[in-house]
Amino acid sequence: MGKKEAISIRKILFQLRVKDIERAKKFYEDIFNLKVSWYLSPEIGFCELFLPDKTTTLGLYVGKEEDPDWEWRSMLTFDVEDLEAAKKHLNEKGVKTTQIIDRPSEISYFNVKDSEGNIIQIVGKPRVEM
Repeated sequence: MGKKEAISIRKILFQLRVKDIERAKKFYEDIFNLKVSWYLSPEIGFCELFLPDKTTTLGLYVGKEEDPDWEWRSMLTFDVEDLEAAKKHLNEKGVKTTQIIDRPSEISYFNVKDSEGNIIQIVGKPRVEM
């Protein structure tokens, strides 16, 4: 019998903060021929594009100064099956995590740092609906 994974990763996302979501989206579509997988309006300021393997995506986001992760310009993101289980597992391994942040009907997430201080965001399905 195989060992059950403590964190079940559904998808990997690399996120870049951008100033102009429309300009950045057009750049990655036109220059690298990436296809949009998910786009939230310019007002929300988020876009995901498929990378060539079609399972990993590039996320473009317009950060807002009031966001708790404003200072981060880029980060690795793991989309997981069970956000609370992932948080518990990381805490048990001695990894410090932030509180879970809920953006109703959009996403729920928390952040950790790797051994070198790089930000890793752990995201899951929204826990709160509007």
